[in-house]
Amino acid sequence: MDNHKSNIFELTKKQVFFFDLDGTIYLGDKLFKGVPELIKALRNRQKHFFFLSNNSSLSTANYLEKLNKFNLNITKENLILSQHPTIEYLKKNKFKKIFLLGTKSLREEFKQEGFELTEQNPQIIVLAFDKELTYDRLVKATHLLLKKDFPYIATHLDNRCPTENGYIPDAGGIAALLYKTVERMPRVFGKPNKEMVLFKLNQLEISPKDAVIFGDRLYTDIKMGKNAGITTCCVLSGEATLDMIKSSENKPDFIINGIWELLNEFNKI
Repeated sequence: MDNHKSNIFELTKKQVFFFDLDGTIYLGDKLFKGVPELIKALRNRQKHFFFLSNNSSLSTANYLEKLNKFNLNITKENLILSQHPTIEYLKKNKFKKIFLLGTKSLREEFKQEGFELTEQNPQIIVLAFDKELTYDRLVKATHLLLKKDFPYIATHLDNRCPTENGYIPDAGGIAALLYKTVERMPRVFGKPNKEMVLFKLNQLEISPKDAVIFGDRLYTDIKMGKNAGITTCCVLSGEATLDMIKSSENKPDFIINGIWELLNEFNKI
């Protein structure tokens, strides 16, 4: 790729920095080198920065706990998670009784947001990254989804999640399994939905051309950035490879080995 290893110094001039988490900032419980120093550099230069994740197996509180174990001093205002626009949609459309395919951690967050979680006469099914999924709950969800017009949404549809030991099935894999039976796919609120970043830029009154997103997935991170009209930079520290980029329709503006290369550019200033 022409942009691989190209001069990314111009990215330091952006005002807003969006960072994917899994595969970009960390892998499992391993923080990539240079991240604390990069966050410090962004703060010192009064840049806006936000961490984005489709991974809804963790609650907002869990994400804050995980990031701050790395001593990053992150607040809720720095987080944009796929469950946030999902919850906003549910409230706006007055859904109260939810069948949530999600972890205990996420279920607690939904309860705190005022939802009743039930498998008995729910108004809607919400599919998340459920690492505690049981066959019994899959069957119950299937029976509801066989009703043609039963409401069905998902926090995100990532096919797989990178871990230190390799990939594991993500929400997209669960949705694909259900599709084989019910022939329905859910409405999606996380990446690559461009509104996940545009709402923040609108709040800040900053143009998309003054923002950049760093991520490791072409079909979510990079696709969303392109749809939103912001600069895209693919990192090779997670899912994407150069071969995948060459054959993808979602080609990034820049490619770097990892987020530490952005720190190197800030150190030149």
